[in-house]
Amino acid sequence: MQEFFEKTIVACAGGDSSLDSELFEQLQNEGILANFADLTANERGIYFRFSNNKICKIMLYQAKIQETTFRSKGDPSVHLCGCEEALKNLKNPDFIATISLDLRFFLGIYSHKVQTKFFNDKPLRLCPYCAKVLAKSFKNDLRTFLLSG
Repeated sequence: MQEFFEKTIVACAGGDSSLDSELFEQLQNEGILANFADLTANERGIYFRFSNNKICKIMLYQAKIQETTFRSKGDPSVHLCGCEEALKNLKNPDFIATISLDLRFFLGIYSHKVQTKFFNDKPLRLCPYCAKVLAKSFKNDLRTFLLSG
């Protein structure tokens, strides 16, 4: 987390376009905590707003999950549009806004506030509602979905 803020401070010194470039790179790499991102969502997607007011489509997923929930419900889902769970968690610090075409993510498993297990490259599935939107409107093409406005 400290590294993210250091990168942000350096990017701010270079002007808005540098900051936006760093933010886009962060979205493609580690992602940005949902509570630190300016996110909006509707039935067509989840959107990240940059400092210059441009937006891009992102995906949202729960990166921190309690061990009991993980055992009972399994892997968290990835969200592409304003489904009920995504709308509920747009500012949740356990969720990350990111861009990943291979649907592989960091996932931390916690017992109370202690991380007990983690996965660096965990494949996750789309939530059923978001999967239907992707199939119906974009023929399951994630790249086309993310590039659409």
